[in-house]
Amino acid sequence: MKLFKNYTHYLVQLIAALTLTISPTSYAGPGHGPGDEKPNQQAQTLPRFYAESDLYELVGVIRDRQITLYLDRYATNEAVKGASIDVEVDGAKVAAKPHGDGEYLIELKSKIKDQPTPISIAINDGGELDILVSTIDLSQFENSSVMNWKAWLKLLVLMCFVAGVAYWSYRNRGLLRSRAIRIINQIKERV
Repeated sequence: MKLFKNYTHYLVQLIAALTLTISPTSYAGPGHGPGDEKPNQQAQTLPRFYAESDLYELVGVIRDRQITLYLDRYATNEAVKGASIDVEVDGAKVAAKPHGDGEYLIELKSKIKDQPTPISIAINDGGELDILVSTIDLSQFENSSVMNWKAWLKLLVLMCFVAGVAYWSYRNRGLLRSRAIRIINQIKERV
């Protein structure tokens, strides 16, 4: 009976490990790392793009026709304040307006298309000139929900698999115990 309890204990650990590794929500997203602030739930699900150079790194967050740019120095990660930023998106040139410390706001005339769209950002920060280039791909953000129907389907399949393994193990516990005892006896004979 002790062997069965050990087997059940290991089976539960295996199921827990599989659930954590396969589950689509078992990742540490923004705001869950050490030193991160509490995440903004809405900002987590908004489409974004990233660009970097030797001088700057930039993250753009897209909300309908607005793009918020977060500009930092690449070497020190400090926010760049008071820079002049000109953006070209889909053939339209727009000047970004300062919106906060290291934040700049862009108002577009039309929404960004669902196909990959190139974006170039010209930065003038007190004599330092740089151009960052990236691509906005909204297809990566097809659903604003963290758990879309595909993730729920994967979770359902995983739970059915775990329930099937648990049911099969319970129904065949005598067979499993006798095989485990036979294997242990064979190991004892060899040692």
